[in-house]
Amino acid sequence: MTYGSAILDSLVEMCLDTGRALRLHAALPSASMRVPPNLMQWIDSSIGFEKCRRPSMESTAIELHQQVVFTFVVSYVSDEKFTDDIMIAVDRHTLGDDTDLLDSHVNVYFADAGAGRVDAADNADAASAADAQTLAHPRPLLHPYSEVAAVAAGILEESALPQHMGYQRQAALYCRQELSKLLRYYHETIGQLKSREESTTDADRRRRLAAKIQATLAEKERRSVDLIERYRVHASARLDSAAVRIMPKVRARLQVQHMRETLHQDVFYNLASSSIEPIACPVCHRRSAVMYPANTMAKPPENLETDFVCPRHVD
Repeated sequence: MTYGSAILDSLVEMCLDTGRALRLHAALPSASMRVPPNLMQWIDSSIGFEKCRRPSMESTAIELHQQVVFTFVVSYVSDEKFTDDIMIAVDRHTLGDDTDLLDSHVNVYFADAGAGRVDAADNADAASAADAQTLAHPRPLLHPYSEVAAVAAGILEESALPQHMGYQRQAALYCRQELSKLLRYYHETIGQLKSREESTTDADRRRRLAAKIQATLAEKERRSVDLIERYRVHASARLDSAAVRIMPKVRARLQVQHMRETLHQDVFYNLASSSIEPIACPVCHRRSAVMYPANTMAKPPENLETDFVCPRHVD
């Protein structure tokens, strides 16, 4: 599969070199820009912390978060060509995989802020954020587009793999049928040549037949390889479009007691979609509604700076 540097180059070129991407703002009435009074109750019913006591709220803040939505066109090519459109979404703050959250944003109205230099806009936001008094709703730390692109490329490859394998299995079925016919033909042809070689007493004729047998064997090998390659499904992808969605979220800073340790975890309530978001695992970037203390990992990565991880990393 030809994922990797080509996709990253395309993403970085679009988001960094030209710096142009569609910017969309979630349009909400000012009355909605508040912390829900029953937020902790919603968190308790949506997020679980295993091997821990019930969490408590430490603080809340309303922030403007960015989500980058990429649309890729993935092509699967062998003797035929198929294409799929795949949307991938990544949170620029947590680098979490937001793809499964896109359905919850269907009813959100996004106002088009126009295509502009996203890097320049981010710099302006950062400059304003330096003076917290000038922003009613500050923006959290944002990861560079190069890091967002790397995460998106990994998610894309994982998302496209099942379809790629499905096309490959289908192609392999036709390949086996064609290969069976080809091998049967050469088995019969070589058998006839060997029979003629064994029945002749002419030395020159035997040498010619022996040479022809070797040439036929080589041709069989070459055509078999060509046939297998013809039915091999090659997957490639190109970036079709990218959009930056800006949405207000409530950052709820939680205190969680694990044995004698006091741990912390941020949970986000999306004011645009009116939903608690599953937590983005800092290790794999996948989202999970259940989290485990990082010290329960069998083999924690070096320099792991997080209190919680998703169940995929706990034995």
